[in-house]
Amino acid sequence: MANSDKQLPIYCVDTQEKKVALSFDAAWGNEDTKVILGILEKYNIHATFFMTGGWVENYPEDVKLLHAAGHNLANHSENHKNMSQLSDADCQEELMQVHNKVKELTGVEMNLFRPPYGDYDNEVICRATECGYYTIQWSIDSL
Repeated sequence: MANSDKQLPIYCVDTQEKKVALSFDAAWGNEDTKVILGILEKYNIHATFFMTGGWVENYPEDVKLLHAAGHNLANHSENHKNMSQLSDADCQEELMQVHNKVKELTGVEMNLFRPPYGDYDNEVICRATECGYYTIQWSIDSL
């Protein structure tokens, strides 16, 4: 890759179908998890949950519930840091620590990564790709 080539995450996927990709960041608490799961189940909707390592550690039963309900488990880094400020090794560690926790808990090999704060650069996307991840951003923010 030439240094001048700007790497971009996936913001949307072109399709002829009328679809949206609904996602949630699971980083701080779980007060709403069961309510969200109930709403998604009521309307037969599957979503992607981008989880931090701390969230996985603190709420392992919720991770199992998300998986059992058929939702996509995804990576939001181990410690919710600004990824572009990390060394390559630290970036890889942020990805793989939570990856391994989820794999051990559920058997799932996650392959989607959303950088905390939407913070990325070419190196972050390249490290994620090397770790087997597609880097994902949002196109519409609920806020």
